[in-house]
Order: sequence, then structure tokens, then C-alpha cells
Amino acid sequence: MPRSRSGKSLGISVKSSLRTLQILEYIDSRQRAVTIAELSASLAFPQSSTSTIVQSMINAGYLVVDHDSRGILPSSRVAALGNWVEPSVSRADVRSLMVAVGERTSQTILLGVPSDLCVRYIDVIPGRHAMRLDIPVGSRLPLMEAGMGRLLLSEMPDQTVEELWQQTKRRVKDEGAQGIRPSDVSNLWNANPFVSPLPEIMEELKQIRRTGFAISLGRISLGAGIVCVAMPRGPLEQPIGLGIGGLSELISRDAQQILSVVRDAASELGIALKMRSGTTRTSEREKTRRLRK
Repeated sequence: MPRSRSGKSLGISVKSSLRTLQILEYIDSRQRAVTIAELSASLAFPQSSTSTIVQSMINAGYLVVDHDSRGILPSSRVAALGNWVEPSVSRADVRSLMVAVGERTSQTILLGVPSDLCVRYIDVIPGRHAMRLDIPVGSRLPLMEAGMGRLLLSEMPDQTVEELWQQTKRRVKDEGAQGIRPSDVSNLWNANPFVSPLPEIMEELKQIRRTGFAISLGRISLGAGIVCVAMPRGPLEQPIGLGIGGLSELISRDAQQILSVVRDAASELGIALKMRSGTTRTSEREKTRRLRK
């Protein structure tokens, strides 16, 4: 009969599994060979455990060594994973959209997905403004409260939203901010973790579903704002959001223009967004709703 594993050893195993996936996500976002030192620094992992995980992935055939750059790359075995799920929008087109929007707005462009009770940013193109929003790949923000989180929640059934809200409420009550493990970039929320009333969240999700976009200003990160739109997806795909982030005052001032840029760039690439015509003007309610991002 196999031995039961202690809670401590199980926790270590889970952490290693998550780090393995984060390493693959990071390499995918860079689309080039990376070194162990870069992975350790960018993902804030100890270098010793990063080396151990990478070596295990090489031994298992999921990573290969690029001898020219002395870095590592995903193998064809990784490339074959998920091929049976046909994406609604190719990764190349999503990246092209991010680049186009970044070039036209000079703001930070983010790609976010739900991850447990957080939003995880799986790809980032840094902005070109002197005072730009700096969010590393892999950053985690509270799903229930972040602007990108509300956008992703709007793509889910109400019952799922309520279940996630209950889990968030319970974890924050029992463990505070660390109950959902957000990154340091969520500085306002981390200092004073809160969970908005469910009716308030549901009302905003209705608004997002009607317009096809979400705007959040200074809600989670000090002085930061974001405009988000949902990417098209099939029934087997998880929600994924495109975010344009920057200083709150710039996002508030330029929201209409940013949404127009996103719409035009998506149309040029043949990407059908859910944004409705005539909804690019920021509502007065959104302009005055600047409590926290």
C-alpha cells in the first residue's frame, strides 16, 4: 500500500509543478532561447530550484539546449501539446495585435488569463512612455477586483463567478492577501485586501457584456489604469483578455481613442472582437469610478 504524502511534501510538489508551467509560459512569451539565470530573475525563483526543474524538463524531453546561445528552448514535444484544440485566433495573430496596439498607443500591452483566484499575465509588451506601467510576465492580480479580472469574469457563467467569489471571500477572510497569492504589483490591494459585494460585481459584469470592454482606474495598483477587451475563443478555450495599461490619468483621458485603435487593429487582422459599435465612449459612471484598480 503506497504511503500517504505529508502536507509539506505535497505543497512542495505542487509548487514545483506550477513553476514548471510558469517556465514554459515564460519561454513561450519570449519566443527565443532563455538562460536559467534569466528564468530565475524574471520569475523570482531560487536559481537552485530553477536549475533542478529545467534539468528535469530536459531529461523528460520537454526542453532542449540551444548550443549556439547556451540557452534552453521548448522541444517539439511541447509544441505538440494542445494541437487538438483549434484556437479561434492564432497565437501569431494575437501577438500581431499586441504589437500593433502597442505601436499606436505607446502603452503597455498585456495578455491575461484566469489562474485560480488571480489573473496571470502571460505576455507583456512594455510601453514606450517615460512613465509607463511596468508589469513583468507572470504577474498575478486578484481576479475579483482587477480590471482584467472583471473582464475575464464577464466571459464566465454567473454560477462560476459566484463560486469564485465565495472562494475568494473565504480565503481573504482566513489568510488575507496571501490567501490568493497576488504579486507585489497589486500594491494597493495587498495593503488592504477587500472583496466587493457580489451584486456590485454582477452589475459591472452585465455592463462589460453589453459593451465588450472593461476600464479600471487606480483600483489595484497605485496610479495605474487599464482598458481590457476579450479575445474571441471557442468552447474549449479559456477566457483570454487583451489589456492596455498605463498611468490612470492617461488611460482615463485616452480610453475612447485606445478602444478605437484596438478595434481598427483587430479589424485589419481579421479578428472579430465583441466590442459593439458606439460603445467606445467612456461612460460617466466609469469616469467617476476611480476607487482602485
